[in-house]
Amino acid sequence: MKTVITDSLHCKVYQIIPSSLTTALLAFTLVGISFWLQGNIGIGLADEGFLWHGTLATIDGNVPLRDFRSYDPGRYYWGAACSFILGDGIIALRLSTAIFQAIGLLCGLLALRRVIHSWWGLVSAGVLLLIWMHPRWKLFESSLAMMAVYFAIILLERPTFKRHFIAGFFVGISAFFGRNHGLYTSISFCLLIGFIWLKIGKDGFFKHLAIWNIGVVVGYSPMLFMFIGLPDFFDLFIQSITGMLQSKSTNLPLPVPWPWKVNISHTSPLTAIQFISTGVFFLLLPAFYIFSSIYTLLIHPKELRRKSVIIASVFIGIPYMHHAFSRADINHLAQAIHPLLIGLLSLPFFCKQVYIKKVGVGFLIVVYILSFLSIAMVSPYYRKLSTPDSFVQKDIHGDILWLHKYTANLIHTVREVVASKVHPDEGVLIAPHWPGFYPILQKKSPLWDTYFLWTASKADQHQQISDVETNNVNWIVLGDVALDGRENLRFRNTHTLLWQYIMKHFEPVQVKGLPKKYHLRRRINSTKDMK
Repeated sequence: MKTVITDSLHCKVYQIIPSSLTTALLAFTLVGISFWLQGNIGIGLADEGFLWHGTLATIDGNVPLRDFRSYDPGRYYWGAACSFILGDGIIALRLSTAIFQAIGLLCGLLALRRVIHSWWGLVSAGVLLLIWMHPRWKLFESSLAMMAVYFAIILLERPTFKRHFIAGFFVGISAFFGRNHGLYTSISFCLLIGFIWLKIGKDGFFKHLAIWNIGVVVGYSPMLFMFIGLPDFFDLFIQSITGMLQSKSTNLPLPVPWPWKVNISHTSPLTAIQFISTGVFFLLLPAFYIFSSIYTLLIHPKELRRKSVIIASVFIGIPYMHHAFSRADINHLAQAIHPLLIGLLSLPFFCKQVYIKKVGVGFLIVVYILSFLSIAMVSPYYRKLSTPDSFVQKDIHGDILWLHKYTANLIHTVREVVASKVHPDEGVLIAPHWPGFYPILQKKSPLWDTYFLWTASKADQHQQISDVETNNVNWIVLGDVALDGRENLRFRNTHTLLWQYIMKHFEPVQVKGLPKKYHLRRRINSTKDMK
């Protein structure tokens, strides 16, 4: 009897391990193919540059948030840790985020393995999840969302003390990568723990919640140690939160692109199709969660495990909707859509009637088509494939990239300006939206802020003026553009005192090749001008 039980256990282990390993191989293969196709296409001087500059600053020993403007520290320490093996170039940075992406995709596939038992089905699901992992400098967001769904599923399947601790640990870690993730997942898991308790009706709700909270503290311990051990770090962290609360916004809002708002007469057919397809997904988010929430509440307690995928996608996805609608563009939609996608992909497998299952499969086909017409068409690979003559190769410190001619010419111009005019011991200020030029020029930012999006206080601007003086800034590449078409977001309006200081103490220098509304300025009476 003992031998039979042992053989049975070995058989089960044999069945589990290959499927998990093969799923991992699938996730890393899909990400590897994506990286091979588009890992060397394009460069984002704004948001991607913000991540690249922050990672390099962290490698140099600077502390995120305290020593330079940044998101929460986790993503920078991840990139810095990977740099010891991969290097610190832009391709190395993308590869480090691709590794994180593969882990996130693996969690999404492990979640779907509960319902999808065909490898062809899992591959097609993986492709859908992958193409929505966009943009590449925000892969942490979509990855953490899929991880959250997976950890919610394993908690639903077996709500033990151990798994409550693991779920809490994940919440703490996710907050280390982004406070918004900490908030979203905290709300999700608190509600989920309450839901499990109500459905199962067992004692120990407060014990489970306490264990979960201990897990949160342990997962967030890297940040707690930084609060304790790094001077001024906690104060600046609190200031970043109070500043966000005072602005009454977590992002620069954009109107929701509802599909009926497209103006067909003033846009090309392709642009109109992209707009409508994107708007459909914004419509799907609340619609899916409303109906799925009702369905979830009616699920019988005995069905929790079998229907854990749909339940988890609902509890995780609802808080993540805030991220999608906080700045309603396709990039932020892509960062928050994965719980919805996992839920949609699982739906046909819960349908018992054949005709309803066929309807569900047909609906998924529509989702794939709309995904191609929206997110796939803004991918770097598609852009290069559709306009190959618009791209040229450019060497960025040993990394050969395919860049749009406009971007390549801009980088060439700024490089030539700095090489010909700026002395090595002089500082250069790039403002307001191109932090990516600091690593390209191999220059350090003279200011704590590198991405001037928000209105700065008078005290902050006086500090910035002081830093310009202290760091020997004699040259400024300055833009005065209306971000999102909003006049109040021009640099002269968000940083009025700094703008006035620059206008008074820096004179314009004629340079060909800079975009409209951008110009080069040199400190008045500066004697250093390399010829």
